[in-house]
Amino acid sequence: MSRLRARALSSWAVCALLLAPAARADGLLTPCECDVLVGAGATFKFFAWSQGVVIPIQLEIDQSRWEIGAYRLATAQSFEESYILPTSHVAEPYWGFTAMRRWQILHRGWSRLYVGFGANYRTEVDYLVRSKWNFAYVIAERFDLPHGALLELAWRHWSDAWIREPDRGQNFVTLSVGF
Repeated sequence: MSRLRARALSSWAVCALLLAPAARADGLLTPCECDVLVGAGATFKFFAWSQGVVIPIQLEIDQSRWEIGAYRLATAQSFEESYILPTSHVAEPYWGFTAMRRWQILHRGWSRLYVGFGANYRTEVDYLVRSKWNFAYVIAERFDLPHGALLELAWRHWSDAWIREPDRGQNFVTLSVGF
């Protein structure tokens, strides 16, 4: 299992290194405008917290149009549903990796609103999601801070879109600082 995690992390790093210089300006290869974001977050299901802690590391390329991310869901998750036992254990800690396209849909002064869609790979299959490969969605609000730093509040959802039933999906909210 640790070998799989090491391969996934090394694959993510190779992709990040290959994609970083790929932005083009005036037909010449130039270093891209990349942001690295690191943060913390929590998992939720419907309108209740599911006691999971998320540690995101994201590389955003080409003015946040593309995102490659690694997410450590660091604690086990549990929540209550009427058809299972109260406070049921639903997921063990695992790694998740995403690649997605983001669109800026609103820009007001020092704030920007983004939506994104892409793919996700999870190292574990559990009660929430029955497949390792999934769709990834994001809605994020970004705030510009002094000295080129940024703050991003994001809601993310990973789901296989009911390809394998039942699909409960993984939801989490993160607060990240970028530079």
